[in-house]
Amino acid sequence: MNMKNEIDWSIPRKNINPKTKQPYKRGRNWTIVVYLDSSPEDWENIVKQEPAVISPLHDKDITEDGERKKPHYHIILSYKGNKSFEQIDEIARLLHAPIPQRINSLTGAVRYLTHMDNPEKHQYDSSDIRAYGGFDVDSALSLSTGDKRQMLREMIDFIKDNEIIHLVDFTNYCLSDNAPAGWFEILTERNTLFLKEYIKSNWQKYKSREEIK
Repeated sequence: MNMKNEIDWSIPRKNINPKTKQPYKRGRNWTIVVYLDSSPEDWENIVKQEPAVISPLHDKDITEDGERKKPHYHIILSYKGNKSFEQIDEIARLLHAPIPQRINSLTGAVRYLTHMDNPEKHQYDSSDIRAYGGFDVDSALSLSTGDKRQMLREMIDFIKDNEIIHLVDFTNYCLSDNAPAGWFEILTERNTLFLKEYIKSNWQKYKSREEIK
C-alpha cells in the first residue's frame, strides 16, 4: 500500500519527544529522516532552501534482527536562531517524513551521517555528503564554545530534574544509548570536576530535605 495515500501531510503533528514523552524545546539544530518510498520527487529542492546537510543514501543499514532497513537520508538543519518544533515539522511534512527531532550535539549528528563513530555499522562515503544554505560541515565537526555550553546546561538540567546524587550514575547514563550524543565527551573534557561538585551539592540538598522529613 502506498504510504503517500495513507497520511494527510497537511495536518500538523503533536510536539512530543518519543524518548522523554515531553515536548521539544526550541533549538537551532534539528534532524529529519527522508525515506525514498514516501518522499516527493522534489524533496531535495525543498531541503536546498534551508541551511542543511544531507547524508549519503543509507541503503545498507541493518536492523537488530538482521533485516535491511528501508533506504533513507538523514538531514540536518542548523539555524543561527532557535526554531520551534512546529516550524521544523512544517518542513518535515513537505518531505513526507517522520516527525523531526531536536539535536543535542551538532557534531555528533554530522558524524553520524556516515557512521563515523559506529564501526559496527556500514561506513558511508563522506564525499557523498551534500550541504546547502551555507552549512559548513567542517565547522560542524568541531563543537563551538556555544554548543558546549548549551550541552552543559542540558546536562545540569538532567541532573537536577532526575535528582542525580552520584557521579557514577550520571557517568553510566552518559555511556548508555539513551544519552544524547556528545554528553560523555563533555563530561570527560575538563568538566568532570565541575559536574562532580554540582552532583555533590545536589546530594547535600537531597540529604537535607530527607532529614527535615
